[in-house]
Amino acid sequence: MALEAIQAQAGHRSIETTRLYLHLSNDWLADEYQRAAALIDASMLQAVAR
Repeated sequence: MALEAIQAQAGHRSIETTRLYLHLSNDWLADEYQRAAALIDASMLQAVAR
């Protein structure tokens, strides 16, 4: 599930808040979360660089 979808469902204004509350229960989920977080971070850096 996309982190943004979890953010919307939880009603968080900031994706960082969602990250703080997301508790990882296994290695697969942790890997998926880290992959999504890296993509979000890269996207944010590209937006700032513009």
